[in-house]
Amino acid sequence: MSHPFDLGSVNTGSDLIDFFDNAKGYLNKGGAGCVKIDGVNVSFKVVGSGDERQFAVDRGSMKEIDIGGITDDRINDRFPPGHGMRPAIKTLLAILNEALPEVEGELKKLGMWDNSSLFLNTEYVGGTTNVVGYDENFLAIHGLNQFYERTAKSGASKGNVRPGAARPEGVKAPSLEVPYSDTVMNRLINKLNSAAEKHGFQVYGCVPTQRGGDIDFAETLAEPLTVRVSPDKEITQSLGEWLANAQNPRYKSIKLKNGKVTHPLHKELYKAVLSGAIPVSELVLESTPESVIDVVNGALFMHATRMLGNDVLGGLDSPMGPVINHEGVVLRNKLFGPKPVKITGEFIIGGMASAFQSAEAGEPVKELPAAPARRVTVLPGKFKPPHAGHLAMVEHYAALSDLVLILISPLTRETDKERIPITRDDARRIWELYIEKAGLGDKVAIIGTPFESPVKTAYELPKGNVPDFIPQSGDLIIPAASDKPDPRSGLPDWHRFAKFQEMPDVLPGVFLANAEEYAFPAGAAPMSATGLRAALETPGESAASWLPGELEKDDIARLIAGMKEVENDEMTKPKEPITLENLFNMVEEVIDEEEENIEEMSAMGGGAVAGASGGGLSGPSGLDPAKRDPWRSGKKKRRKGRRIYIPD
Repeated sequence: MSHPFDLGSVNTGSDLIDFFDNAKGYLNKGGAGCVKIDGVNVSFKVVGSGDERQFAVDRGSMKEIDIGGITDDRINDRFPPGHGMRPAIKTLLAILNEALPEVEGELKKLGMWDNSSLFLNTEYVGGTTNVVGYDENFLAIHGLNQFYERTAKSGASKGNVRPGAARPEGVKAPSLEVPYSDTVMNRLINKLNSAAEKHGFQVYGCVPTQRGGDIDFAETLAEPLTVRVSPDKEITQSLGEWLANAQNPRYKSIKLKNGKVTHPLHKELYKAVLSGAIPVSELVLESTPESVIDVVNGALFMHATRMLGNDVLGGLDSPMGPVINHEGVVLRNKLFGPKPVKITGEFIIGGMASAFQSAEAGEPVKELPAAPARRVTVLPGKFKPPHAGHLAMVEHYAALSDLVLILISPLTRETDKERIPITRDDARRIWELYIEKAGLGDKVAIIGTPFESPVKTAYELPKGNVPDFIPQSGDLIIPAASDKPDPRSGLPDWHRFAKFQEMPDVLPGVFLANAEEYAFPAGAAPMSATGLRAALETPGESAASWLPGELEKDDIARLIAGMKEVENDEMTKPKEPITLENLFNMVEEVIDEEEENIEEMSAMGGGAVAGASGGGLSGPSGLDPAKRDPWRSGKKKRRKGRRIYIPD
């Protein structure tokens, strides 16, 4: 689907403004678009013949299984164990195949019945699957597409032929949207919903936009924009003045300092130009006037598309709420050309086409440094309490990273029976015990979470918005998550960070990793904190399978303020509150520390039990662990560009 600057009619900055003016006029007068859903793109087609016809998924690769179709009995062949798409695809195919006899007529009229190169272009949403959170599970059908014909010329799929439409010269897209009857599509959707409701799903077609207020570009076009052209030259003009002389560089190519060849309409180039940290003349390998102008023009077209797009989305509403809260709007009207065009606003930062393509389906990926200065993993979670599976994750990422940062949710969780609260401090004490026992004190640290959500803290850390750790230029930030499927959406845990690597406004020189590539394999039966909580308060029940090493549930219960052992071995609320002094004594019994370590710990006051292991950063971070605990009051000081805490 095209961005406005992809259109053949948009060749200059003035053309781009004309496009948005046309869109403004159309929408201000009551014209409707379709809400662009932020979900997981899935393509469904019909395969087989006679009574063997069924729906199948096609991921768009040149693998035989995609060309032939991922049917229900081939899901496990396409997706490895633990992959979140396994249960999701199984449910969606069940819905479609149950409805197949009822929708045969519609599929024939759409041309899909005997042509597997035609497919339903959909977005799957299972609750909070992406950046945008939704309150229901649904499948949104965007339209009918057809793959272009293609033959694999290299790799493991060499020689495989994907049938489809003839590809026009110069077109690189994997498919094109084809015309279809809205009446037929709506009938198809209505019939699919009869089956979908049985599985807790809803099927949508176009979710129409409606006018929510006047759209106006005057303020945006008057906003000043400064471009640092060279080390000693900056140019400041309004966005409108910049666009008056801008040329669309979509057919140009640029060779960067790192030797890569890309196009000027590249999000990383745009972000670099916008930040001004590096002059445009120093971004390209050969700094010629033409190359500098091409990079500037690319940034201008992206910036204008983003900011004018925000104005459009801000003036639209929909049955799913304000459109500004979704990925964008899709316009299908001859006023804008024969093909649909999308206006995405801020999402253009994460969804832009890239010169660097993945091997499977042509999806954009962000280029990462071959040898980052430092790999820093951020592990967010509730951890009420942490268990052996969590420690296994830490060990996994410690082997891949120079530093692992644990982000604990500040929200308290109670046990199910006795309603005993497990707080962030409780989780921290248990983590410190685990970290010390595993010998990871030099690579793992627990830092403060200034936001209620630890996942949000993970997203804000690369932007420099987490005072306890400010990344340095050259750092690669890895979001830690497992491949454990979410029980509600069926998507893997790493999908919380599906667009992490595409996040805008990170600190200069900081790189973001792809969560899926670094995902921790949770195994066939991943553990949860729920089971550990139940074991802790159930008399006689062992918690050995939930705990690392030789630890027992008594060890963990003693670290949770509010739980103590009684004669019948039941962990319950104490008659008297546990004081800091006797809590330290309990920990001494559990981990059998040497006397000198206990004296050092007690001298630290009301802070970390094992301060040197989890209370502070050490080693690669350049911070002294003995002088840092974000849960203690203390004076903030600066060292090597970072904030640290020195206890009073």
